[in-house]
Order: sequence, then structure tokens, then C-alpha cells
Amino acid sequence: MVSIDSSTTKSGIAIWENGDLNDYLLIDLSKNKNMDSRFKCMSERLFITLQKYAPNTIYIEETVVPCNAQTQRFLTRLQGVVYAWCILNNCDFNTLRPTVWRKQLLFKQGSTVKRDNLKTQAIDYVKKIYNIEVEDNVAEAIGIGAAALKLYGGT
Repeated sequence: MVSIDSSTTKSGIAIWENGDLNDYLLIDLSKNKNMDSRFKCMSERLFITLQKYAPNTIYIEETVVPCNAQTQRFLTRLQGVVYAWCILNNCDFNTLRPTVWRKQLLFKQGSTVKRDNLKTQAIDYVKKIYNIEVEDNVAEAIGIGAAALKLYGGT
């Protein structure tokens, strides 16, 4: 199983085997300021990574409506890239809403909890449960996978 916190700038990816965290990585394209070329590169890097690990199941964070409509369009398209890989490779494609996976891991959420605090909670969760220190995108990818395993089991 692979779990993904996707972004056009930095995408965190966690690789799971038989319910155990096996590997994780960050695709960091933050130095590329051109959205069109960055999106193309992120799409290619995601495809290459999925080809390398060949999962039979993917969980990706569902896109939510941010304030910026252009960002929403690119995030939705990026999710479509992962979905296309799944279709081409007979892989189950699943999404988890951020509030759902965070609730499963007992994160404090709500209108008074800021985005930075949610990211800190993810980093702290991964440190506590897996005894590893990772940046926020990878921590959220691991959190998505951990929540999926709690909710649905998996491989």
C-alpha cells in the first residue's frame, strides 16, 4: 500500500508492507517557481515512484476547497494523475478527507486549530508512533496510511 499527501510543491509518500511502514520519501520541487513545469515534473516523479513500488492499493488525501481556485484545480489534476496510474496498473484508488484521517489518529481539529498546528500534530504523531523525524508532508502521508489501516485494514 502507498499513502500520499500530494502537492504541486512537495509530495510526501509512505510505503506500507503488510501493515508496516516500510519506506517513505519526499518529492520536493519547491525551488521550481513555474507552476506548469512544476506540475509536469511532479506528475512524472509520482508516476516513477509508483512504478518503482508497484502498490496494489493507494490512499491519497482528498482535495478540499482552499481559498485559491487555481491551487484547487492543480491539486485535483494531480490526484487525477495518481488515479490514472491506478487504472493503468490495476491498483485500488482511495481518498481520505483530511478531517477523517486526522480524527482516526485523535488529532485536535476544528475552527480554532490552525493549519500549522495540524502539521505539527502529524510530525509529533510520527515521532511518537514510528520513532522517526520527518517533515510535515511525509508525516501527513504516513498519517494518511496509518489512518487507512485503522479504518480499513490493508496490505
